[in-house]
Amino acid sequence: MRRLSKITNVVPVIARADTLTLEEREEFKQRVRRKDLKAHGIHVYPQEDLDSDPDDRFLNDKIREKIPFAVVGADKEHQVNGRRVLGRKTKWGIIEVENPAHCEFPLLRDLLIRSHLQDLKDITHNVHYEQYRVQRLNECNLAAKGGKRLALTPPLPLTPRTHWRKTGRQAVCFSYLEMC
Repeated sequence: MRRLSKITNVVPVIARADTLTLEEREEFKQRVRRKDLKAHGIHVYPQEDLDSDPDDRFLNDKIREKIPFAVVGADKEHQVNGRRVLGRKTKWGIIEVENPAHCEFPLLRDLLIRSHLQDLKDITHNVHYEQYRVQRLNECNLAAKGGKRLALTPPLPLTPRTHWRKTGRQAVCFSYLEMC
């Protein structure tokens, strides 16, 4: 996860959370946040250092309190109080996937698809891709200079870099990575 958090957005999830009691689940979430993520330097989405707006900071703090999301998977519909719900049947009853009292899947879905989708795309492109691109450029420069490394840093503001080369009648777009 530490290596992944450097190249992509990481959103921790506890699968099959129905196997834990509510107390066990909260204790496990605290242990993951405190010991595993912080102790190992794993950066999870939403990252604190990227919060610039106070409203976003407040919303993201609420999201960070829920991480890791405790979810329950199900692929069958069941009849509950006259309505059909997606859930898993156990000895004690039906665990509803869409019920926030049973599962945090609605919160996770809202985070990934509704409220933060564009932010996820922007961070992936402007932070993770740019870091990868600079790393690849440094590797290409190292190989081209015969072992002497020319350290590059991402351009500010972070913008995609492409070039157009005219070949005959058509223009071809190529990126820095293709130039190496």
